[in-house]
Amino acid sequence: MFRNIRRKEKELTAEECKEVLLKAEYGTLATMGNDGYPYAVPFNYIFFNDNIYFHCAPVGHKLDNIAHCSNVSFNVVTDIKVIPLIIDSQPDNDKLIFNGFDTNFNSVTTFGKTSEVFEKEKLDGLKALLKRFLNEDEYMKYKEVGIKYIEKSLERTKLIKIDIEHMTGKRGIKKNNQIQGKQQ
Repeated sequence: MFRNIRRKEKELTAEECKEVLLKAEYGTLATMGNDGYPYAVPFNYIFFNDNIYFHCAPVGHKLDNIAHCSNVSFNVVTDIKVIPLIIDSQPDNDKLIFNGFDTNFNSVTTFGKTSEVFEKEKLDGLKALLKRFLNEDEYMKYKEVGIKYIEKSLERTKLIKIDIEHMTGKRGIKKNNQIQGKQQ
């Protein structure tokens, strides 16, 4: 059902994919509407308990599409950098030759089913979002009022979970032995 990555030498492992999902600041969700058109929208998210969570208003285009078809795709990209390609002219020559450009990156594409979450899972997910998008000092300073705000907003906020069924990752030209940064 899901295609294999064509360029196996650029494939990220499952653990590297999870690292990228923890690092990326936002992703793009692709849904399918009942009009037959795909809809892709970027937003911030949290990779939490091996699922992807995002919050939203109780109505909107993406929710209409999810009601039509709960199957979605979600993509993130990190570490994007254009790299000049330099080659040795000859092994015994110190002269380097410019040979164009390529792009380095780490990307992860997931496929899964969406569902709205409630009660403890919803509260835990929203708290994780709060912690994720504040630096440590801000989180300590605003944690208490942030949680109160979340609790007051529960009725007017939806939390949607993407239960990942399939995940692939790809790197650009440079193998990254370590993906910088982590979610808190």
